[in-house]
Amino acid sequence: MQVAQYVTEQLRMWGVKHIYGVAGDAILPWLDVIGKQKDIRYIACRHESAAAMMAAAEAKWTGRPAVCTATSGPGTLNLLNGLADAYADHAPVLAITGQVETHKLGGPYKQYVPQEDLLRPLCLYSTTVAHPDAIGNVLHRAYVTAGSQKGVAHLAICKDIFSRTTVWPLVETLPRLRTGVGVDRGEVEHAAELLLQAKKPVILMGTGSRESANLCLQMAEKIGAALLLTLGAKGTVDEAYPLVLGGLGEGGSRAGLEALAQADLLVALGASWFPRSFIPAGLPVVQVDHNPITVHAHPRLFPVTAELGDVLPLWLRRLEGKSPDSGWIQQVKRWHASFWQEIEQLVDQGTDELIKPETLMHALSQVVDDNAIIALDTGEHSIWFNRAFRGTAQFPIFSGKWRTMGYGLPAAIAAKLNNPDRQVVAIVGDGGLQMTAGELMTAAAHNLSFPLIVVNNKTLGLEEWKMVQTGLAPFGTRLENPDFVKWAEACGIEGRRVSAVHELLPALKEAMKSQNMILLDIQCTLPTLTERKREIPFQAQATNVYNERKV
Repeated sequence: MQVAQYVTEQLRMWGVKHIYGVAGDAILPWLDVIGKQKDIRYIACRHESAAAMMAAAEAKWTGRPAVCTATSGPGTLNLLNGLADAYADHAPVLAITGQVETHKLGGPYKQYVPQEDLLRPLCLYSTTVAHPDAIGNVLHRAYVTAGSQKGVAHLAICKDIFSRTTVWPLVETLPRLRTGVGVDRGEVEHAAELLLQAKKPVILMGTGSRESANLCLQMAEKIGAALLLTLGAKGTVDEAYPLVLGGLGEGGSRAGLEALAQADLLVALGASWFPRSFIPAGLPVVQVDHNPITVHAHPRLFPVTAELGDVLPLWLRRLEGKSPDSGWIQQVKRWHASFWQEIEQLVDQGTDELIKPETLMHALSQVVDDNAIIALDTGEHSIWFNRAFRGTAQFPIFSGKWRTMGYGLPAAIAAKLNNPDRQVVAIVGDGGLQMTAGELMTAAAHNLSFPLIVVNNKTLGLEEWKMVQTGLAPFGTRLENPDFVKWAEACGIEGRRVSAVHELLPALKEAMKSQNMILLDIQCTLPTLTERKREIPFQAQATNVYNERKV
C-alpha cells in the first residue's frame, strides 16, 4: 500500500470525516488518493490559515482530532495562525503537511524550511516522515497525542514518500483518548467544607462545565449561588434562570460585579479564563479542573484537580443538609432583574436610528434556535454578544485565548459541515470578514446554508475603543469597506443591507428561515462599549496598568 493510501485509510478507520486544506506541490500525490475515495470529504479552502481554523473549530465542537493539510514552505507557514488557535484553546488538531523530497532535506531548495522548528512552539508532537515504514508508528502517535492531550500534532511527509510502499499494517483500534483524573477525596472534602461555610457564594461556569451543566445548576440551587457564565459557557444555562447574572470581565454585567463585591466564596467550575482584575482582593476561590496546567496561580485559591462530572455528585451528597441563605438568594434575584433591565435600557433605540451592536445581539437572541451554533469572530461585537445576547441553549464557537480575527466564517463552515441539519449562525466584523472573505467561495462551493451577519461600522471597533479608553488618538482603525452585498452576490450568495433599527428584526427572521446562505450587511454605529473596569465597586486583586495609563 502506498503511504498516501495508508494515511487516508488509517484516518478513515479512526473516524475522520473531513480534511481541510489547500493544494500544493508537496501534497499532490496525497490529494490524488483523497480524490478517488468518498469516505473522507476534502474541503478545498482558499487560504491555509482558514483551513487550520476550520479544523480547530471542528475539534472544539466534536472533541475529536480534526485534520488539516498544506504544502511545504509557505503553505505550512500559512497554517500557523489557525494552529495557534487550536494550541491556545486546547483543541485536538492533526496537521499533515508536505515536505520537499527526502534528498532535498536541509538543502537550499525552494519551499524548504525545517518544519519541526517552525511549528515547535505550537505542537505537542512534530516530526518529519522520511521513510515509508515510519508512517504507521508516527501517524498513530500524532493522532493519539492530539486527541489525548488536547492540542496540535504535526507530521511533515516528504513528497516522494507519499508514493512509496509501506509494509506497516493498519491499526483499527485506538487507545481511549480521554482518561479521567482520579478524585482526591481529601481535596473534595476540604472544598466541601468551604462550600458549607459560604453564605454568599458565586459560581463561575466555564467552557469545561458544559457537559455537567445540569449538575452545576443543582449545585447552585443547593448552596444558593449566583451564576456567572464565561463566553464559552454561554448557553449552558438559560439566562432567564433567576440565579444567572450574566458574564464576567468586559463582556460581563454590572450585576455580576455587585455580587462579587459582597460574595464570600467564588467557585470556578471548568473555567480556565480567570480575569484577576475583575475579582475582589481577598475573595477565597475554589477551582475544579481536570487539567492542573489550567489551575490559576492565586494565593487564596484551593484547587480540586479532577473531572467536574465526578466531583459535583460527591459535593451534592456532602451538602444534602445545607440550606441556602434566603437573604442572599433574594438579593441575587434582584440583581438578576437589574441585569435584564440593564440590557433593555442599552438596546432602547428609535426605529430610524443606525443600529447599535448591542441592539443587534439582543435582537438576534430573539430569533435564533435554542440549540443554534454561533460562530463568533473577534472584535467589539463579541463583547457585546457576551453582554447583550440572552442565551438559552446555544453553543458559541470562537477564538478564545488566541483571539484571532477572521475566525467566524471558517468556524461557521466547519460547524455546518459537521451539523448539516442544525442551525448555524456566523457573526463577523467588517474587518474580520475581509481577512478570510475568500472562504465565502468555499461555503458556496459546498452548498452550505447559514446566515452570515456582518457588523459593518467601518472601523476596527475594539482597537479604536481601546485607544480612546487609554487617551490615545485613534489611528489606523478606520476601514474603507467594499460593498459586502455585491461581494456576496459575486460569490453566488444572497446579500441584503440593513440600515435602520426598524429593518433589523424582519431581516434577521427572514435570514434564519432561509434555506440558502445569506449575508446581512448590518450598518452599525461606531464603538459604543463602556469600560466595565470603571464600574468595579471593589479593590481588585490585580490592577490593569494598560487601562490606568494616561497618555
